Amino acid sequence: MSWLLVGVVCVVVVGFARPVAAQDTPKVEVAGGWNYVGLRFDEGDEWEHFYRGGFGEVAVNLNSRWGVVGNIGYDQKTITETEGDIKAKVIPYLFGVRLSSRSNPKNTPFVHFLAGATKFDVSLGSDSINQTSFSWQVGGGININTSGPVGARIGGDYLRINGKDGDEVTSEAVQGLRLTAGVVVKFGG
Repeated sequence: MSWLLVGVVCVVVVGFARPVAAQDTPKVEVAGGWNYVGLRFDEGDEWEHFYRGGFGEVAVNLNSRWGVVGNIGYDQKTITETEGDIKAKVIPYLFGVRLSSRSNPKNTPFVHFLAGATKFDVSLGSDSINQTSFSWQVGGGININTSGPVGARIGGDYLRINGKDGDEVTSEAVQGLRLTAGVVVKFGG
């Protein structure tokens, strides 16, 4: 949790940094990389950690501050139980808006709100359960810019997956923490 606090402090400090030089706004940003998700299915439950995952994202910048974003993630985990190995996959696909600060050419902090759905695939042997639930995510990150079109990205988000009565995977809301690290490629601008 202390890394999350460090990340938030970095985003705030960088967001208020004075500009060193003008920065062009790219028309499109494509990002991808590693993705971690921690999920808690019930208030009393322990966190389930999904370390093996990835994400892909496309952002279209409407102006220097506002953009629209499409994001998809993929996280999987194998849980060993007495009945056998349970394979769990979590696949959120979300869309929304992003607010960026481009006052410093070395980095671009951003915050976003995304909504969409998350698909759960859970299987044990030949038995499987699939469920898709409404989801929303709020968070942000920072793009570390280079002189070229390729940069680095780190980010963190709160993810909420709504459950409903009668669902087989989860009948209550699932809370999650999502951490990402990867590359971002900028086009246009």
